[in-house]
Amino acid sequence: MCAKPLIEPGRHLRDKVRTSGGPTPEQAVLRALNAAEGMAGEYQGWAVDDLQALWQAYQDSAAGSGNVSKMFDIAHEVRGQGGSFGFPLISRIGDSLCKFLETRTSLAAGDLEIIKIHILAMKAVFQQGLKGKQASLDGELTHLLAALRDKVGD
Repeated sequence: MCAKPLIEPGRHLRDKVRTSGGPTPEQAVLRALNAAEGMAGEYQGWAVDDLQALWQAYQDSAAGSGNVSKMFDIAHEVRGQGGSFGFPLISRIGDSLCKFLETRTSLAAGDLEIIKIHILAMKAVFQQGLKGKQASLDGELTHLLAALRDKVGD
């Protein structure tokens, strides 16, 4: 029996990482926050593009050639970015749509109506500029979307 040769890495991690200099942790956090603030202005443009793609995926599904997985992926993306860029209602609606789509492999007519309502609600949030916490809407919206999903059933 031959022993396999031991493979040794060419360089160790400590040889690749500087141990002095560079930003302090506080400076690194500030840089990240500043970068996120710079991207926040661009978010609405990205979100509109994502919502257009979601609407197209919805229309494809309504025409019989849609892909539930594609709609889920877009909704998941919108959900994740909404709260990060100051639109928590978008995240709430996106989360509801993701919960609705995650167990489906095909869509019935009633399912399409639920999806349409979610997309139109997200568009309305942007059209109305509902940025930041919307305490009066948040709880009611969560309740209404859950009731809507339950009406169709999982």
